[in-house]
Amino acid sequence: MPEWFRKSFTEIRSTSVRDMLGFDEGDLIYRFGDMSQSKSPYDVLRRQPYKCSDSRRLTIEVYYERLEYWEAFERLFNRHVDGVLREFVELVPRSLKGIRDLDRGGVKLALLDGETLESKLREIAEIKSRSYNGLSTLQLVNGDTLLEVVGNREEEYYIANLLSGLLFRSGCIPYYVELPTTRSEYLKLPRALYVGVGLKKVGEEYAKGIAVLMTGRGNVVGYVDKDFHIRGRSMEFKEEELEEFVGSIKETLESYRNNARENPELVVAVRSRKFHDAEWRTLKRNFARRWLRLSSRGLLLMSSYKYVGIGPARSVEVGRTMVDGGLHGVWLVQLSKFKSAVKVSYFYTGNDATLPLAAYIYLRSLDFTSLTQGRTSLPPVKYARNYLRWKYPS
Repeated sequence: MPEWFRKSFTEIRSTSVRDMLGFDEGDLIYRFGDMSQSKSPYDVLRRQPYKCSDSRRLTIEVYYERLEYWEAFERLFNRHVDGVLREFVELVPRSLKGIRDLDRGGVKLALLDGETLESKLREIAEIKSRSYNGLSTLQLVNGDTLLEVVGNREEEYYIANLLSGLLFRSGCIPYYVELPTTRSEYLKLPRALYVGVGLKKVGEEYAKGIAVLMTGRGNVVGYVDKDFHIRGRSMEFKEEELEEFVGSIKETLESYRNNARENPELVVAVRSRKFHDAEWRTLKRNFARRWLRLSSRGLLLMSSYKYVGIGPARSVEVGRTMVDGGLHGVWLVQLSKFKSAVKVSYFYTGNDATLPLAAYIYLRSLDFTSLTQGRTSLPPVKYARNYLRWKYPS
């Protein structure tokens, strides 16, 4: 650009994530059932889960369409799962006679042919959507992909992701994530309640909305399924629709608070699209109130989506302003294994502008269905979108 024009701009320099927060994703501590700690979530293969609804023994039915699928899965399990966890998890193999075999209670792993997954999509989607109670109890795996993994150097990571997801679907918390900081504002994150919002366009004028409620330990405690008629091609909520949606979320939130006898210090609403000022005002009016026994600084709205690269382990605050009694700003963050940066847009009733950045890193670590360090999506949003994908298959 011309020199005279360039003088009108000021460069915003990036800072290392650790310098900005005092920690980064590599400093997170993962605690397991025996209270041992690790620096890696992949130790899920060698440790007992942090917490399970039934601590005696976990039984998982494995339905296979072809015997070689089961043999491959069993080989990976025996090769990489340590004796401590192997004694806790019992695998029950069952030959799949028909897709309807999967429409039964309990946690199930289905090893299916790639052609079956494609040709029986509608039937599988019906069964999958019925398996949801906040989280699906049916895990689907392409058996042909599984065969390709055996003997590959990535096989340990593959079985760790799969096993962690199965433990999670069974009502377990595979590990507890501990923040390596004593900063009081950040200590709200493990005690927060997270609401992931998903939307799906169906046809020209309809979108479906769902909210998944998740604790700061990563377990799903409720979900709100609601259909919304959104006119035109816009995915925006109309004000009355948002009020109705928020009302349903509040009912589920209050039910959780009464049953768990816990009062979250912070409510965090997350989605992939940016929140707008009007939505902030509506949500702030509904959630940052005494009815939840929250302080006036108890609400964070956050959206994240991919952006251009700024360099590994780097962050930059793009801007910050005040909107209706709260902070509104944007962070760019590129963690060490990211191929590009993530843009984190937020509204926050508190006064620490770094908390949304810390929240992104912490919340990302609670995705028990994907342990890879390169993932950029946040779990409650991912769970909501997965539910909509199966309920309304394209």
